[in-house]
Amino acid sequence: MRKLLSLSALACAGLGLLALPLRATDLPQLPSGLVPQLLEAFVEVKPDGALTYARFRFVVPEIGQAGGADYEGLAQDFSVLCAQYALPRLADQAQTIERIVISYSDRAVEFGQSDPEATQFFEVFSLKDGACIWEEY
Repeated sequence: MRKLLSLSALACAGLGLLALPLRATDLPQLPSGLVPQLLEAFVEVKPDGALTYARFRFVVPEIGQAGGADYEGLAQDFSVLCAQYALPRLADQAQTIERIVISYSDRAVEFGQSDPEATQFFEVFSLKDGACIWEEY
């Protein structure tokens, strides 16, 4: 089950997310120097109820450009966004969140849809003692 929420609905749903559009000042300074734009954030409960994910999806046009940032140049961004952006916005969430997924895409792609032309990167973090723990695949 996926609960897709707009930014304003997120604030009302107890996720602690701002109902305002994301501004560069809302983000921590990222190691890559990029300034991603929040596409959407939502909570997804797996059908068996075993895991609950909080997903933060960002658009970063630069990653799709020739000579743009590659994964190695972005890897630390994901940890920073998890710890300094996602976690604070989930602090008041009543529902237990087991995983946080941070993703970058060079264009807006509907969640769950394929776009062979899109450049996309993502990382998954489990939560332990209030910290983001990178889950290496």
